Amino acid sequence: MVDKRLYNIIENTENGISPGKDDCVYLLGFDEAGFEASLIRAAANDVIRRKSDNSAAILAQIGISVSECKGGCKFCVFGEGHTKSAPFLMTDDEIREKVIAFNDKDDLYGLFLMTMHDYNLDFLLNAVKIVKSEIKPEVQLWVNVGDSDVDSFREMKNTGVYGIYHVSRLGEGTDTALDPDERIETMHNAMDAGLKLYTCCEPIGPEHTPQQLTDNIFIGIENGCSYHAAMRRVAVPGSPLAKFGQISELRLAQVTAVVSLASFSAPNMVYCGVHEPNSVSCISGSNMIFAETGANPRDTAVDTSKNRGMDMNDCRKMFYECGFKYLRRGDENKIPLSFEYIY
Repeated sequence: MVDKRLYNIIENTENGISPGKDDCVYLLGFDEAGFEASLIRAAANDVIRRKSDNSAAILAQIGISVSECKGGCKFCVFGEGHTKSAPFLMTDDEIREKVIAFNDKDDLYGLFLMTMHDYNLDFLLNAVKIVKSEIKPEVQLWVNVGDSDVDSFREMKNTGVYGIYHVSRLGEGTDTALDPDERIETMHNAMDAGLKLYTCCEPIGPEHTPQQLTDNIFIGIENGCSYHAAMRRVAVPGSPLAKFGQISELRLAQVTAVVSLASFSAPNMVYCGVHEPNSVSCISGSNMIFAETGANPRDTAVDTSKNRGMDMNDCRKMFYECGFKYLRRGDENKIPLSFEYIY
């Protein structure tokens, strides 16, 4: 017998009404292997596919720089005090080579350039120019950088950047050396400069409560994000929080479903991401995943494409196997996703 409260929440989503904070705490309180969690995932899957015309989007990220990061995140391979990663900056030719590899079929929705928390703006702007020279106009160009002021974001926008990925994380200020208020201020700085905001509930660990997850989810919703997502914390060897382990993909899919349900009623919220890509989340309300190369905060490999990172065709196959009918370009045009297209 389905609890009447759960039934009413799901019925509301069918009528275009997203669950509020109290309801999200309730939804996240179910065991991920239980019948109720299955209903929640199914509801999110239905909502996101109807809103997107059963379409999915592939983004790509290039980690273009590595240094001992002053953010000090206890879950990140680059954190100050525990990193073993050697510093590097990608050359122009390396950046160009990575970009070209992501554009083999002209179905890339957007491309991200990732730096450390402290970054060289001139280096980043040069990388943006290289990327813009290699991608088609419809591919959105995003950056994943540390806290920044409005003027820096205006320079990025003027050079061709479309938006930023930025989060105020679970445990921000405790598991990191960063100020959660400054993280949120950076979100507003970017939007004030005319950039879009992609944010996320992350990094989710086994110790996080439904209330903590809900509070983090609503940071993005209440601060005007254009894209939302969920990401589990990876137990990166050598990172201080690795001892706590990590949640299952099934639990991640449940959180992804709640993120999707909580945010879908925003008029422009057509996509919900999940990190790292996994099939169970892609049938639970996620229709946006990443291919990755270069540096990756969840990977000890110098180039994540050789280890954890998926390539473009891995992403295409995952979406096909999960029943999506189209891929979207950054201008929202659709590409039929068929067996012949990917195999």
